[in-house]
Amino acid sequence: MLRLATRGQGLSGRLPVRRRLQLPAAFVPSPRGLSTGSSSGSGDVSARSSVLDEAAAAGKDVEEPSQTAKPKAKPVDTTTSLDVHREVRRVERRIEDHVRAIAAGGGAEEHCGDSSSSSSSAAFEEAAERLSAEAEAAAAARAALPPGSPPALRIRDPNAVADGAGKDVVVRSRTTTGQVLWPATKEDIEILSESNLMYPAPYEVEGSVIIRLVRLSDPVTSPVARVMRNRQFGIRGNEKWQLLAMGVVSMLIVYSLGAWQLKRMKWKKELVEMRRTRLAMPKIEVRTSPFPWKDQVDDYVYRVVEVRGVFDHDREMHVGPRPGADESGETVPGVLVVTPLRLEDGSTVMVNRGHLPANRLDRESRPELPTWVRVRGVLEEGEIPNLVGKYARLKNRPDKKQYHYLIAPELAENACARNHEECSQALVTAIDVLFEDDFKAGMRRQLPYTMKHKEDYLLFWADEHTHFNYAMQWFGMGTLLLVMTFYKFVEVSRWRF
Repeated sequence: MLRLATRGQGLSGRLPVRRRLQLPAAFVPSPRGLSTGSSSGSGDVSARSSVLDEAAAAGKDVEEPSQTAKPKAKPVDTTTSLDVHREVRRVERRIEDHVRAIAAGGGAEEHCGDSSSSSSSAAFEEAAERLSAEAEAAAAARAALPPGSPPALRIRDPNAVADGAGKDVVVRSRTTTGQVLWPATKEDIEILSESNLMYPAPYEVEGSVIIRLVRLSDPVTSPVARVMRNRQFGIRGNEKWQLLAMGVVSMLIVYSLGAWQLKRMKWKKELVEMRRTRLAMPKIEVRTSPFPWKDQVDDYVYRVVEVRGVFDHDREMHVGPRPGADESGETVPGVLVVTPLRLEDGSTVMVNRGHLPANRLDRESRPELPTWVRVRGVLEEGEIPNLVGKYARLKNRPDKKQYHYLIAPELAENACARNHEECSQALVTAIDVLFEDDFKAGMRRQLPYTMKHKEDYLLFWADEHTHFNYAMQWFGMGTLLLVMTFYKFVEVSRWRF
């Protein structure tokens, strides 16, 4: 375990570092840029001049290059600062090796036979003095450390000084700050492990020193890259468990929506089968009260019923507005017309005659006389609101004869029915109307109403197949959410700071 000290000066806007040296605790200096040289162009000019001079001296005709000739591209010098440093160190090592060889052989007096030997001896002495000064500076640096401080790590690099002095692992470049590796003591590990982890932005630690623990097997990364990576949610403290909990709860909610759609699919399938079965049953003829469906409407709903009576046009009620189709099939605004039908014994049945276009609402445009009529239709309870619609949608106002929905008990309040209880339990939606006068005359009058058909009761905008598709979509989203949550949880569990 190592203790890494990183200076925080100039962290803002820095680039992340890359690995260069293979150390026990991988250390990463900063990236190097390429330097371009400008001496190649002058070299071409001098070379070309020398060729022309040689050709003139030989007496040959030399063709001058055209003024419009395309200039040659200048080669780019790809020499890096590390290459320059290595070359300098190679020269310095040769001088150092020579100095040591002379010292081991009894001094430099044997090589001082001429002036060149004396100049070489002076260079050697200068190099020896410089090495001695570096050693003294390293010893002074170690003496300045607090008592009990662990020694700095030594770097094993073929380009490093091969003397007894220790060399701190310090990176100093133009794109990152210095990072020093120190061996962590047991006390250091305990103190830093129990401390609160901080993840500041680079500009928040300007001029500060950041201390953190690193493993020997983990690379030493750039402060900027580490800060930006460690600021995301899920890696601090118990955040990974919060992330897992939120993912699981969200997945359960999405799965519950899929289960709800499967339940709706089963309910819709049973509803369609029930309607198909009851519409195929024999019709029920009603002449007088009491009605067969009294107090047991659920057993007779969607049965075909035939009633005989006279329409009370003065009690006509309009439900809407509702869109409908005219004779050409185009959608037009209008209302649903509900008219009380008086039976032979004076009892009343409410009949939904169908959709009436808005331009035919005036009764003078559709005069009707009271006459005996036979109505064949489907028994319905009306539009029963669900839990949401019971509180969220508009209400019928029977006292002002304003109706927005087909609700039998509220429509019966203006029907003036003698059998109000029976009348408020259900109504008949007409699918065919036959006037007895037309039957005797051998004709069929045209009515302005658009009536429903038996097949319309088997059609839904969301049938059982639509609910199944919705369920698969919810299950797919829940599974995807679970996979992403588990992947993120594993990723943050393996996170290394």
